[in-house]
Amino acid sequence: MAKRTSISGYLSKNFQSSFFTIFLPLFFIASLVFIIKLSSLTASIQISFMDMMQLFAYNLPSILFYTLPISFLVAIVMTLLHLSHDNELMALFALGSNAKVLLYRFFFIATLFSLILLVLSLALMPQTKQQFKAFTQTKAAEAQVNINPSKLGQKFGDLFVYVKSKKDETLKDIVIYKKDAKLSDQLFIAKEATFENKNSVVTLTLKEGSGYTFSKDALKKVEYESMKVFKNLNIEAFTYNNIIAYWQKFAQNPKKKSRIFFFLFSSLIPILALAIIASFAIINPRYQRNYAYPILGVTTIFLYLFASLLEKNGTLIIFSALSLAVLLFGFYLYKQFVLRFF
Repeated sequence: MAKRTSISGYLSKNFQSSFFTIFLPLFFIASLVFIIKLSSLTASIQISFMDMMQLFAYNLPSILFYTLPISFLVAIVMTLLHLSHDNELMALFALGSNAKVLLYRFFFIATLFSLILLVLSLALMPQTKQQFKAFTQTKAAEAQVNINPSKLGQKFGDLFVYVKSKKDETLKDIVIYKKDAKLSDQLFIAKEATFENKNSVVTLTLKEGSGYTFSKDALKKVEYESMKVFKNLNIEAFTYNNIIAYWQKFAQNPKKKSRIFFFLFSSLIPILALAIIASFAIINPRYQRNYAYPILGVTTIFLYLFASLLEKNGTLIIFSALSLAVLLFGFYLYKQFVLRFF
């Protein structure tokens, strides 16, 4: 006995196939970019594989926020063009369905995507960004100072450090230089040195060396058997804000108070762009040319441009007016290019 499938289920099945075809490669590429960005942290602090995965998890909402809208729009175009070229949409219209109902079915999916994006941008991203910052600050306070042999430009606090070789945890033939514009410059040389991290206070112990203090008028030298240099890695405690307090803090900052409109508008992109791209993706392949992909590109660029403008100078009135204008423009195009014929 043949299994019956509703029109909504059939459209959803086609959409899911197209969506995951686009989303998975985009998600992989975006994840790779974030992992490469995170790997730069290993230059200053020691991070294990599990730490890296934890940091990646903190960035996961941001990755989804920027990949889901693009994946949705491309999947809608692919689905509608596939159904149009296979004459399946024509068959649906011939059997009594109409283009208005078709748009409403996809509008429901677009609404689900926008709700997910709103949760990601307004709830999860503020939390994970704070967790990311707190995690990196904690690691910086706990980490051993990473000094590598034969590498220039390394620093320990405000001291420049050069090490010729390293054996286990002992540094061999170490040179330390401190430039001070107000007082005298200082240079320290030691045969060996060790680091110790205790209660976030790092102690650099120099053994069997000499120190030089020099300026334009004088040069002083001192010999020592052992000398210690301290650096306190304790930093101000990180203050975690809940979602409401987080956005209230943004609202009080003149440079950042409009950023919420960027997230709101970007989250609504699936709804705002649906009618526009559907106007050019629902076609009769015998009589109409395919302009869907160029329209998709132009629409995406302009919507994110509007979001960027709102981020800089957005207000509730501008956001509401712009969102309504884009939505009405999409319905106008859909009426002119689709509803007149189907």
